[in-house]
Amino acid sequence: MTAVSSVFVSVVCRLRDERGLVEPLLDDLVRVLRAHYENWEIVLVDDGSRDGTTARVKELLGRYEGVRLLRLSRAFGLDIALTAGLESAIGDVVVTLSAESDPPEIIPQLVDVVRRENAAVYGVAPARRRGFLREAGGRIFHWLCRRVLDLPIEPHSTQLRALPRQAVNAIVEIKDRHRYLRALTPYIGYETRTVQYRPSGRPARESLFDAADAAIAVIVGNSTRPLRIVSWLALLAAFLNVLYIAYVFAVRIFKTRVAEGWMTLSLQNAGMFLLLFLILAVVTEYVGRILDETRERPLYYIAEEANSSVMVPSAERRNVVRESR
Repeated sequence: MTAVSSVFVSVVCRLRDERGLVEPLLDDLVRVLRAHYENWEIVLVDDGSRDGTTARVKELLGRYEGVRLLRLSRAFGLDIALTAGLESAIGDVVVTLSAESDPPEIIPQLVDVVRRENAAVYGVAPARRRGFLREAGGRIFHWLCRRVLDLPIEPHSTQLRALPRQAVNAIVEIKDRHRYLRALTPYIGYETRTVQYRPSGRPARESLFDAADAAIAVIVGNSTRPLRIVSWLALLAAFLNVLYIAYVFAVRIFKTRVAEGWMTLSLQNAGMFLLLFLILAVVTEYVGRILDETRERPLYYIAEEANSSVMVPSAERRNVVRESR
């Protein structure tokens, strides 16, 4: 296939203790990119690896062209690491993928869709067999996102995505510390497309607790609807209390002897305390987010950068450093 010279493709991949995967990953990426594009780069972001991943990448920089390494000072998490790669990438189309499970062979298909339709594209993998709680929780989460929170997150979407330059610029302008790129991609308002694919490896396992924690972070970090829902519940509870007060007066007026209302009073107190604790839980989450955002700290810190000895396949390209440090 003739290489496409009119588009610069950047591939961003986050590494976290992936020493054994680095060489086969670069083999596949470089082979695919060489066959389809003249202008390309691979941005590897080491997110606090402790197994010598950085050292292994440095060993391979002299073997592969077009590779750049960003080593973060510590582990900041998947979405922050990918954001660091997006900010550093210079391509017209930027592809993000998982080192463990996403096949590099799908990159040309994603790039073709981006160029043809000027849309952000993200991958959707077939549903995996999970436990009952995980499956039920996932369905409830996506239903809430679509129907209640107005967050159009596609079920079974993955970190595989391809973004045009305009979409990349829009995403990196968002400085939320608690970010979820699968929610930010539709949020920025660009057209989106999905591509069905089958992962080439086994995706990383995520515990039920981690999944629940991520779901709460997504909801709180991307929507204020929970606060509005709690506000309506509080108004409803207040209205019911007004009715209850009217009921108490009516009983006092029309009954000559009023029985002790222990059960009614206990139910009322239990209901009100439940509502108060729900409000406290939601408000606490938002107060924590406000505290994080008002600190205005950088999203990440880069401890080290390194480049391939040969950065450019095409000798005519002059916008990338050619020498490693």
